[in-house]
Amino acid sequence: MNWRKLSIGFLLLSASLILHGQYSASFGIKAGISLANQSYRITSIDYELETNPVPGPVVALFAETFKGKSFSFQFDVAYASKGHCTSTESVTVNHLDNDRITVNEGDAAKSRFHYLSLVPLARYRIDLERLTPYFLLGPRVDFLLNYGTESNYPLESQNHTLLGLTAGAGVELHVGNLGLFAELQYLPDLSPVSNKEPLLINNNMLSLSFGIRFSVSE
Repeated sequence: MNWRKLSIGFLLLSASLILHGQYSASFGIKAGISLANQSYRITSIDYELETNPVPGPVVALFAETFKGKSFSFQFDVAYASKGHCTSTESVTVNHLDNDRITVNEGDAAKSRFHYLSLVPLARYRIDLERLTPYFLLGPRVDFLLNYGTESNYPLESQNHTLLGLTAGAGVELHVGNLGLFAELQYLPDLSPVSNKEPLLINNNMLSLSFGIRFSVSE
């Protein structure tokens, strides 16, 4: 698959730069918890279903290189669980009665979508004595790994590759060649989970993670 070739190519490039000592570089791991939700909109009547967010795990491996005075390039390979919770079982629209909407509710049901993400990021940092606040921004490509739902009406059609944005901020504490950090990210999607008429579904997610960074060259 293309995402495998891309990730392998990036890791080989990073390893080559690190071994030859041409650039300051670091790598590490981060993990935490996310709060994800999905918007379900019936486009024919411009009606949005009520959904509630669901928590889930996030974990990522990352490498940083091309480190300048304030900017650097970072690449994340991440796993995240997204989805929503709703008690809506069905929606009926009576077009003969001025598009009157009848919502039938049942037990709360969760739906989860598991993604592998490739995330190239621009990283801007403010180097202080021991602490480094930083900001992240870049595009994101999500690849669907698995989908499961407790609903009696599973989603039959969905997009397996999604485009999105990643924006984040964090603060890092330096201990020798190690960095310990906390990071908050907002991850909206630019392409829909499903756009099969008349239903339009979009992901959005907020995550908090903690991680460790290993500096391998200066």
